[in-house]
Amino acid sequence: MKFRLLRLSDRGIFDRYLSRVRRPLAAYAFVNIAVWRRLFTIRWAFVHGALCCFFESKGGCFMYLPPLGCADEGVLKECFRFMEERNRNRDISRIENVAPEDLACFGHGAFRHYKKCDEYVVRRQDMIALAGNKYRHQRNLCNYFEKHYQVRVRAYRPGDHRAVLDLYDRWAAQRREKGRDDIYLAMLDDSRRVLETMLGSFAGSKAKAAIVECGGRPEAFSSGFLLSDGKFCINFEFANLALKGIAAYIFREFSRRCSPSEEINIMDAVGLDNIRRTKEMYYPAQTVPNYTVLLKDDACFL
Repeated sequence: MKFRLLRLSDRGIFDRYLSRVRRPLAAYAFVNIAVWRRLFTIRWAFVHGALCCFFESKGGCFMYLPPLGCADEGVLKECFRFMEERNRNRDISRIENVAPEDLACFGHGAFRHYKKCDEYVVRRQDMIALAGNKYRHQRNLCNYFEKHYQVRVRAYRPGDHRAVLDLYDRWAAQRREKGRDDIYLAMLDDSRRVLETMLGSFAGSKAKAAIVECGGRPEAFSSGFLLSDGKFCINFEFANLALKGIAAYIFREFSRRCSPSEEINIMDAVGLDNIRRTKEMYYPAQTVPNYTVLLKDDACFL
């Protein structure tokens, strides 16, 4: 395999292959691949005509997506052979973000899979209108926020880079005060690095973002991008939690401004019950299963 280090200029190649796949999972957008460059070395190669993307760190090497294109047995064998040569632990050699319709590619006896957290998809118009009794709580929060604060919603600009990172740090400190577990705290640190990467290349990323200002100061931020299947995906959303109602307000307002897409992927709950409960309070129209594929213990592609 002839590997290339992922660069932002590779967007056109990835977009062509992603557009042929059209999956609703959050990973199926170039921006949500490239944002991980500070946490992983990301390389890609063509394997028998399929575009294959590998993430590597001190912990090992894995594929962030199934091969894009022809994912036949020969392609899969070569990809797993490469990962097996680099990993000490077989369970690290895996393919992440496998949609249900792609599991058939792994139907023969060499593979096993497990289900990860579902991703949630909501109807955009429902998030804007917040109509009816089931959205009463969110609607009341938005009304309270608008009534008690001097509010301005505007598009993110590159000059907001530092202010948004400062806002994230304030939000993360508020989260840490609630005594989250060690895994969640580590996720906060990783997410900040991903956010910084995204903001650093925002102009060319095709992402969209909005800021809520109170008294001229950024107090909430939301960002997202289009997926290969045409849905919009919100990947970041955080706010000053001391301002009652602001979280519901930024979600509604960004849903209004983000895209004409009918549906919004609000990603998964990363295994945390409080995040799952918050997402389920918006009554998702769809949950999208997400799988990881590994080799069976007795499989050998070397």
